[in-house]
Amino acid sequence: MRVRPQVVDVDALPLTSVAEFRAAAGPLLHDNLAGTVAMRLYLTWASLAAGLCILAFGLFGLTIDPMAWTAVAAGLLVTGLVVWRLRRQFARAADVRRRVNDLSREIDARAARGEIPVSPSGWSRPVPPPPHERVGSWT
Repeated sequence: MRVRPQVVDVDALPLTSVAEFRAAAGPLLHDNLAGTVAMRLYLTWASLAAGLCILAFGLFGLTIDPMAWTAVAAGLLVTGLVVWRLRRQFARAADVRRRVNDLSREIDARAARGEIPVSPSGWSRPVPPPPHERVGSWT
C-alpha cells in the first residue's frame, strides 16, 4: 500500500516545481471535495437528524401540552447549531478548493514564464494533471 504525503493546508504546498505542487495538491483537493466533506461529517448528519426529531416531537407535543415549547426550543437550538457547523465546514472546503485552483493557475503561469521547472531533477513519474482543470468534477 502506497502512503501519500498529507498536506493539510494550502500554504504548505511545495512551490518549487509544477510536478511537486500537483502531486501534493491533488490529495488536498480531493480531501476538500463536497462529497468527501459530506462523508467525513457523518456524526454531524446524525446530530441534524436528532435535532429535527426533537423539533418534530416538540411541535407535536405543543398540540397536547403548551409547556412543550422547551422541546421546540431545544430542537431549534440543536438544528441551528448543526446547520451552522455544516455551512462552516462546506465553506471552508470551498475556500481551500478555490485557493488550490488559484495557486495552480499561478504555478502554471510561473512555469510558462520559465521561473520554475516543470519537474525537479530526478523526478521519474509522469507529471500529474493540473488541479484547476478538474474544477466541478467529482473525480
